Amino acid sequence: MHKEKLLFDPKGGDGLAKRVLVADRPDGFRPASSKVGQKILELLAGGPKYPAEVARALGVHHQTVYYHIGRLEKAGLIARVKSESIRGGEANHYALSADGYAVEFPVEGESMPTLQSSSRSKSLGRFFREFFSSGVFDGWIVVGSPLQHGATGTQARDGHYAVQLGFALGQFVSLPQTFPVKLDVDLRAEKLLGHNLVIVGGPRTNVVAEELNPSLPIRFKAGGFWGSIVDDRGATYSSELDCVVAKVKNPWDSQRTCILAAGLTGAGTKAAIIGICNFADSLFQKYRDGDYASVLRGADRDGDGKVDSVEILRQARA
Repeated sequence: MHKEKLLFDPKGGDGLAKRVLVADRPDGFRPASSKVGQKILELLAGGPKYPAEVARALGVHHQTVYYHIGRLEKAGLIARVKSESIRGGEANHYALSADGYAVEFPVEGESMPTLQSSSRSKSLGRFFREFFSSGVFDGWIVVGSPLQHGATGTQARDGHYAVQLGFALGQFVSLPQTFPVKLDVDLRAEKLLGHNLVIVGGPRTNVVAEELNPSLPIRFKAGGFWGSIVDDRGATYSSELDCVVAKVKNPWDSQRTCILAAGLTGAGTKAAIIGICNFADSLFQKYRDGDYASVLRGADRDGDGKVDSVEILRQARA
């Protein structure tokens, strides 16, 4: 049975850790020792792929690839992450289960300081991975301007929720040299839309969220005061604690990524941030790559009148 542990190089200087599968015997990793098995793992290190895609890349018969993928999956070294219809057939995509694997001997380890990263959420790191470059945050956190702006002249009052998000992301990156937060109006004026963006607040208070809305799998209903959310099936959500957490390709630059945390109200946006920061392992448990969107509803579990938990109402993958 494999265990997952963090592999950390204290001399690396980048603060990055890798999660590796560890066992006390090499038997469980035997499928990785074959030449084809090694090549499949190296190929999947670049991202999820389906067997026919792997066969073409390696120049081997697809039945050979199916055989080795089956062995690697049974050994727990890879996992099926999604299925899609390709040319009339169902294709299963596979990804690495961890960043590596190792055999651990029963020896006393070296004493080291406790690593803050050891308690961070793997699911949260995977969801935001495009925003981490060599241990540095690569992108902008975009909050609504507190001044009247946009078509409805709204003043945003939810920008402070980004502080909680900053604490969560700070587990993965070092302190940025450049201030990473921009007001929505400043981001547009400075022509920075074509970057990785974490957008806090809905289209009522954030003009960048308004422009992103048509690109979302689950979106805010346009018009009026943006008073409801419509999911991928056409169902509508209109509680003041309802919110959207979404991840899509940046419509201004397809090589970049946008993540949205936005509610119908300020309390809804707070619920979105709590969902991302405190419930990532539930919210992103099955996420591996690609577009993602969910509808959450904030909840007050301890009865103090403030949102402290979330309920997942709907999840959609493009």
